[in-house]
Amino acid sequence: MLSFIDTANLASWFSSSQTQQWIVGIVLILIFVSFVKEWMSVEITALSGTALLLITGVISTKDILSGFSNSGPLTVVCMFILSAALERTGLIADLSKIFNRVARGKELTALIVITAGAFLVSPFVNNTPVVVILMPVVLAFCRDHGVAPSKLLIPLSFATILGGTCSVVGTSTNVVVLGQIQKLGYDSIQMFTITPMGLIYAGIGLTYMWTIGRKLLPNRSTLSTLLSDEIQRDFLLQIRIPADSPHIGTTPTELIDHELFGIKIVEVRRKGYPLQEELNHIKLEEGDRILLLCGSRKINTVREAKGIDIGWDENQGIQALEQRDVQIVEGMISHNSEFAGHTLADLKLRQKFQILVLAIHRQGKNITNMSSSTQLMEGDTLLLEGPKEGMSRVLTKQRIIPLSKRAAETYARNKRGWALMAMGIFILFGLLGSFGESGAFFAFFSRFNPFYLAFIGALIVVVTGCIKPKEAYQSVDWGIIFLILGMLCVGDAMSKTGLAREIAFGVVDTIGPWGPLVVVAGLYLLCSILTEMVSNNAVAAVMGPLAYEMALQFQVNPMPFILAVMFGASASFSTPIGYQTNTYVYNAGGYRFTDFVKVGLPLNILLWIVFVASVGILFPF
Repeated sequence: MLSFIDTANLASWFSSSQTQQWIVGIVLILIFVSFVKEWMSVEITALSGTALLLITGVISTKDILSGFSNSGPLTVVCMFILSAALERTGLIADLSKIFNRVARGKELTALIVITAGAFLVSPFVNNTPVVVILMPVVLAFCRDHGVAPSKLLIPLSFATILGGTCSVVGTSTNVVVLGQIQKLGYDSIQMFTITPMGLIYAGIGLTYMWTIGRKLLPNRSTLSTLLSDEIQRDFLLQIRIPADSPHIGTTPTELIDHELFGIKIVEVRRKGYPLQEELNHIKLEEGDRILLLCGSRKINTVREAKGIDIGWDENQGIQALEQRDVQIVEGMISHNSEFAGHTLADLKLRQKFQILVLAIHRQGKNITNMSSSTQLMEGDTLLLEGPKEGMSRVLTKQRIIPLSKRAAETYARNKRGWALMAMGIFILFGLLGSFGESGAFFAFFSRFNPFYLAFIGALIVVVTGCIKPKEAYQSVDWGIIFLILGMLCVGDAMSKTGLAREIAFGVVDTIGPWGPLVVVAGLYLLCSILTEMVSNNAVAAVMGPLAYEMALQFQVNPMPFILAVMFGASASFSTPIGYQTNTYVYNAGGYRFTDFVKVGLPLNILLWIVFVASVGILFPF
């Protein structure tokens, strides 16, 4: 069979530019479909696309390795470390003190303070830790003052997105675009080159949220506020199965059904060791000890139960064999949590940590009828109940973000001066470098590009002990890094094969007669729509080369086209899935999908108009 195949012609066909363009186009479509359908995680999808391009010969090993030398992913790594150092030294947590001091229990004041604070931090700090740290603060404020969390959490997320548009390192989206265009030979963007556009953009966005947007926000309860008093237990009680107990040979589930209705079993111990089986599979034996979750109103139920021993003494009253304080904590499964993708049976929270899952909140719905086969997902909000020590282990080691009560943290406050110095150098040098054309003094600082400054800042906080090396490695979201690397290779293939140029030609030929501003408006709108459906970083990596090629075809200033991708790919306001911070507040705030459409769609349209009206003035074609 192989003798009939003309390998020379086949190789020639594969190496032709037209064939390679088709291959890249098909791979690109498959990648976007996978993003939308969620066949695989986004980083695996991006790397799989890169592998297909490598197998088909569109790109070479050298092309892939060149992605590791790109400053974009490395800048994002350094920004993660810088952000973690600010968190580790307690600087971000101090925002909560300012918030509580200034808000004074008023909803509108709280809205303005929390959004303004998040906005001011976000140009220099990864927005995910900002939202993660401030969410419990906002939720505690809401519980104390009777304010619905849904009135504050969407504005918090939107403020971090808007703040991120004010510097080229404010979001990973901006860094991705920067890395793409630098690879194509455009190297005229400094740290704060985009700040004037960002300030106008963010100013209008925040004003909208403080006026019209806040009136469109729902008034909705969260898991904690939906709890009845009956579910608020206060201690653990241990009972023992005596020799003459009629429950020997039955299951703990049957014991609950017949004698202890309404009380929950946390653990069954036999000869000092906790049993790992499911409760309905355990056959009780003499001497077994059972740990119950029991409130004061249920003690009589336990006392009057037949065939169990609680250490009752007529002279002393009720005397439990063991009693420990428990707490109820609301927590969210983070994007890199070990819980995501596992069932409650897999996790064995009851057996390992004596933790019970009372309820799950997912995509606007409260799930209270869970079973052991219930699978947890990223972004789920869990209502957990159990002893303090077990709760601490779950919150700190399993990547559960506490919403109702933050775990006790020890901040390295004696190192905060170093963290401030690192961030000060990062901001000051970047600001001075943005005026590189204003004289020799400023030109000196223009040599410090964003990666240079981020690298120096990250090095300072690690060397001075603001953050330990192991903590620095753990602070990096490696999924985002590999997503960026994979999509950089895809973007490189688009440029290498000429597909980006062909698409640019097509766009220019079709709507070019209307002028470059119309093309920029369409480019922004396309990026904004795509980022509501797939990863904003993926959109930025694909559209960056296209935008630059379009500017070359028009023979105009590339900045408006580049900014259209940076701002458009960050404009995720209409859905909770386009941006990670939106996903976090979606579950924590008890929102529904339509809430984001109602509040965010008008904001998307407003900011599109603001961008189109301003970009040509700030960055003339």
